[in-house]
Amino acid sequence: MSAVSTYAEALFEAARDRDELEETLDNLHEFVNALGENEELQLFFYGTQIPERQKRRAINGLTEGMTTSTTNFLKVLADNGRAEILEDVVRRYEDLVEEHMGRVEVELTTAVELTEEELDRIRDRLGRILEGKEVILETNVDPDLVGGAVFSLGGRRIDGSVRGQLLNLRDRMLERGAV
Repeated sequence: MSAVSTYAEALFEAARDRDELEETLDNLHEFVNALGENEELQLFFYGTQIPERQKRRAINGLTEGMTTSTTNFLKVLADNGRAEILEDVVRRYEDLVEEHMGRVEVELTTAVELTEEELDRIRDRLGRILEGKEVILETNVDPDLVGGAVFSLGGRRIDGSVRGQLLNLRDRMLERGAV
């Protein structure tokens, strides 16, 4: 098991035991966003020049009002010199929380912007296909698709676009020497 998975799963267990899964996820997103916006905070958190005790006190202050799981997790990362994997751990933790809550995130790319009604129908259909899970759609528009849609979920990509079908047809024709 990778370090990212180990940390994410330990955080998940701790937050679940304290009944603070989603709040911890929100806190971590807030912390990562703050890191992205503040160069001094990045130097502090990712840097190695600050003594451990001072860094732990600062993390207490920075996470005041956040969950115990958030504070403890950030301290453990800092203590173990693994701050550089923070964002990967947060992504894996988010996957664990979504899975636990019965949610699945699907990236949907279409050639044109879809209406809310069309998105609702897609969400409902995917929910049935995915055995009742709540589908969270992240939508993108790519006019080069010509028509149809491309779905990405859980590391899988399903290309139902006209462009994808045309490319597959071309590849099959080239394989058979028809072109």
